[in-house]
Amino acid sequence: DPPFRGSWAQDQQGLPYFLQAMQARDVYSERETLWARRAFYALCTQIDQRIGTLIGTIREEGILDDTIVMFTSDHGDMLGNHNMWAKQTLHEWSARVPMILMGAGTDRRLGFNRSDHRLVGLQDIMPTLLDLAGLDIPDTVDGRSMVTGAERDCIYGEFGEVDHCCRMVRDSRFKLIYYPVGNAFQLFDLERDPDEMVDLHRAPEHSETLEGLKEILKSYLYGQDERWITDGVLTGESARSFRPGPDRGLSLTRGLQWPVPPVNPEGGMNFFPEVRNNPDAESG
Repeated sequence: DPPFRGSWAQDQQGLPYFLQAMQARDVYSERETLWARRAFYALCTQIDQRIGTLIGTIREEGILDDTIVMFTSDHGDMLGNHNMWAKQTLHEWSARVPMILMGAGTDRRLGFNRSDHRLVGLQDIMPTLLDLAGLDIPDTVDGRSMVTGAERDCIYGEFGEVDHCCRMVRDSRFKLIYYPVGNAFQLFDLERDPDEMVDLHRAPEHSETLEGLKEILKSYLYGQDERWITDGVLTGESARSFRPGPDRGLSLTRGLQWPVPPVNPEGGMNFFPEVRNNPDAESG
């Protein structure tokens, strides 16, 4: 299937600084885009087959009833949706990941062939596995067991520091994404609009939802992020426009040994080469 693009994603210069940087990666032709999406889906099929082989081997070894299975991932990929690629955004195709769980053969708490729509994060993996294994969950753990823990009313997410950063809070229906540079917001109704095609943050009928999620977001901010709040109001930082600069190091590639990506002088990973105060670099 081809990428989908929301109405809000069409005007790159009108987007928050962070999203301008993300869209600057969208340099692929239609043919290359479909090729990449086919490759992604093919990898998913390959993983499915390999997991089937693994579980089949566990069953044939006679230890399946003593095995707990959890399948998840660290992130998704935008795959050209909303003119963005890779991860790092807090939109659904990047931030939402699989969570498939099977308990031991004698554990009836999970059931089978069922879905649970509670809000969970990767911080819930360890307490869930401890719970299923019959082990105590330390009091210091931030996550909750998906088996016996209370359901959340909302969940918080964050990406990045300095200029290239965004924060998110969502409840069972609505998601608010915050871009501190430019003090910009996006609001999506994930129940009616799971692909995030329509940004509702300026819709008068959703103003109460927007303000409520802003209050929740402020309660999660900590450390340096608190500089974005002035007299109890989110004020963020001055708006900027992103200008792509040279990328001599091909920042999204890795060497054979997969080294840790370099850290730029201002902190954070150097995924967004940019022209700043060097006019000679702009033509490079």
